[in-house]
Amino acid sequence: GLAQEWKANTPREVKAQEGSCAQIPCRYNYPSHLANQSRVGIWFSNEDQRTLPTVFHSKDHSRELARFRHRTQLSGDLKDGDCSLIMSNITREDAGPYYFRVEFDNANSYSYLPVTQLHVSDFKDKPMIFPVEIIAGKRVNLRCTFNTTCDGTAPTLTWDTPTAVPGSVSNTVTQNGVTLTYTTVLSLIPSPRHQGQTLTCRVSYPTVSSEQPFVLTVQYSPRNLIITVLHVIEDSLINSTDRNSTMIICSVESFPASNLTWRHLHVIMNRTSSNNELWLKLPHATYRKTGDYQCVAENEHGAVEGSITITVDRQAFGEWKAGLFGAGITLSVGLSAFFIFRCMRTARNTGRDHSAQTKHVGRDIQEEQRDKSKQKENKGQEIKSKLNSYVEEDLYENCKYDQGLVYGNV
Repeated sequence: GLAQEWKANTPREVKAQEGSCAQIPCRYNYPSHLANQSRVGIWFSNEDQRTLPTVFHSKDHSRELARFRHRTQLSGDLKDGDCSLIMSNITREDAGPYYFRVEFDNANSYSYLPVTQLHVSDFKDKPMIFPVEIIAGKRVNLRCTFNTTCDGTAPTLTWDTPTAVPGSVSNTVTQNGVTLTYTTVLSLIPSPRHQGQTLTCRVSYPTVSSEQPFVLTVQYSPRNLIITVLHVIEDSLINSTDRNSTMIICSVESFPASNLTWRHLHVIMNRTSSNNELWLKLPHATYRKTGDYQCVAENEHGAVEGSITITVDRQAFGEWKAGLFGAGITLSVGLSAFFIFRCMRTARNTGRDHSAQTKHVGRDIQEEQRDKSKQKENKGQEIKSKLNSYVEEDLYENCKYDQGLVYGNV
């Protein structure tokens, strides 16, 4: 019968967020003989038809309640059987039951029940940012989107960027079925100084908004390589003196983290992976560790190298030379003592031989020689007294020697 042709397809519940847009899907049927008749579509917000609080009136908007006026509309054409209601700027008061009624010019009318219950919650939807690989020096497009199934008041998508991150923005809207996708694209050329900067994509309705932050993670090659020298005693960092251990530290800025290597004389001394700092300890530094030490940092985007020249204080080597000099003095003194000893023995032997020979000469000759010896002795004592000579001259008096050989090493 005709009554079976009056029917509608509407959901029992619809959820909406305060401040945004809500849509109550609706498809209705009516008797086919009314297809060419003019009609009026009306949405009411109460099951009690006696009060008839009008939410939407397709012919006379003045009949709409003031709080709904200019906020409600139909999404399609009534002649096509589309009775879907769109409501913008949802408020808490909008929560409640809704139903659709159609009225034809020839007095045929019908209210489609049961009602649809509208639930209103806080606005929590956020835009979505799609991550992409960000490499320093290469242009990148950051895309932020927001989806809605309500074709009412359109949301606004914007980018909030630091002044240090300039870029250009473009906006588009696409539809896939009942879903509307709002997109904003930020185009920029990142640099290492943008690392860690926070961008924000914000979606806004007239009374509410939400945002999605995005931290820039910029990949870049190693840079700002710094080499620091520290001196340590028993692993404590202090101002050092000679012969303490030396620590050299290589640090670099890069993302991703670099592989670091210390080299000395083309030999790898230490290395690490995925770490922007590398220490090299030189325990008990000696002059043999003097030279250039190279630090190489590299990642997938490039490499950088730095070097430092370590000059070890050769105080220890100086002490070694002093030791050799002291040994030379000791050797010289030993040789001198040896020569003195030999000379003394020669003098004693000479005296004994001379005494033996004098036994065979006469007393006169012996006395004459004694007188001459006495004269020589007195003369010698006089000369020694005048010259203030050292006693060691007597020791060498009967000794033939080369003083250069004795004192040559002193």
